[in-house]
Amino acid sequence: MSPLYASLFSQAEMDAIFSDHALVGYMLQAEAALAQAQAKVGVIPAEAAVHIVAVANQPVTDVIDFAALATATGLAGNIAIPLVKQFTAAVKAVNEDASRYVHWGATSQDIIDTAAMLQAKAGLAILEAQLQKAVAATMQLTQQYRDQVMIGRTWLQQGLPLSFGHKTARWLSSLHRDLQRVQQLQQSTLTAQLGGAVGTLASLQDQGSEVVKAFAAELGLQAPDCTWHGERDRIVEIAHVLATLTGNLGKMARDWSLMMQTEIAEVFEPTAKGRGGSSTMPHKRNPVAAASILAAANRVPVLMSSLYQSLVQEHERSLGPWHAEWLALPEIFQLASGSLARAIEVFEGLDVQAHNMQRNLDCTQGLIMAEALMMALAPKMGRLNAHHVVEAACKQAVAEKQHLLDTVKNNADITAIFTAAELDEIFNPQHYLGNTQAQIDAVLQRV
Repeated sequence: MSPLYASLFSQAEMDAIFSDHALVGYMLQAEAALAQAQAKVGVIPAEAAVHIVAVANQPVTDVIDFAALATATGLAGNIAIPLVKQFTAAVKAVNEDASRYVHWGATSQDIIDTAAMLQAKAGLAILEAQLQKAVAATMQLTQQYRDQVMIGRTWLQQGLPLSFGHKTARWLSSLHRDLQRVQQLQQSTLTAQLGGAVGTLASLQDQGSEVVKAFAAELGLQAPDCTWHGERDRIVEIAHVLATLTGNLGKMARDWSLMMQTEIAEVFEPTAKGRGGSSTMPHKRNPVAAASILAAANRVPVLMSSLYQSLVQEHERSLGPWHAEWLALPEIFQLASGSLARAIEVFEGLDVQAHNMQRNLDCTQGLIMAEALMMALAPKMGRLNAHHVVEAACKQAVAEKQHLLDTVKNNADITAIFTAAELDEIFNPQHYLGNTQAQIDAVLQRV
């Protein structure tokens, strides 16, 4: 990702994990684990593994010439082939006998796929920590504003009253589900890859299964039942969870950006020097965090399309679809983490304008309480008749530019059933929130 745009769309720790430097480090970590596993099983000499591991643990730039690696990668078709050559040469400089056992029995895809899983493991740990912060912040918002009544909107129009805490409880609930999905991935999906040329590990003869288990254990990854060079559902499953997270954040960003509109002004993103301004309009307070999140939510589905297409691969190892993952998966991780970072800033510093929420409740002159009145009348005169009576009263109130409550208090059919005081109670938005509090309690208890 461009350094100029990183502060908008990504997050520094995630960028570091998916940097070229880190990728090479993870590949060397996989090579070291392979040597350690094979030494434990007795496939290669223990002394050879000691030297291989020692070189792999050196600073990456002491072992690998990145400029030469970049040039050679374009010729070789993947990064592992020239990397193994350089790594072997580095081991040879230390111990020639040990260099004979570098990358023993493995293929390029084994190292690249395993490095990708190590990146995913580190990336998911960051996302888990971020989600914990997001959950804590939205829980605080929910507890603080559970009684703050505002208007609920459908089809971008005013609907019925709800509480701002109900809206944030829904954010909280989806973030908690995202957290559970990330934790589930960490438990079930992070899997080492070691299969050799066509997935049979024939070069290891009857020791292949033992080496795979030892290899996975060295790296803290799961051992697969069989190789997965050509079956990419694990990669897609990881990306799918991140895409769902990014989409959920996009929904929240859409909510609060609409609530920031000048005419609405119910919430605002945190303010800071240089944040949210305009190059020409000094009065502007733009939803810049929402813009970044919504851009990511727009971009990630396109990247997911590439990964979904990459599920269709040829035979044991593919030509092209596998390569497309190298571009898509890192960017999805970066965009998801960047979106979470922006969202956490908003959740922790959201400026809630309760008086504007009340103003917007009042702006329809009581029309938003028409359903409440209809449902109160329905047991007395039947739902259909109640609908007709209230609908006529609404039309009259609009035509006469009058508050619906005032119109209703002069309607003989309605005042024959309810007193003025009872009508005041019916028109109180606080009294038409359904099971809002029960839902909020359920979310808080779940989290």
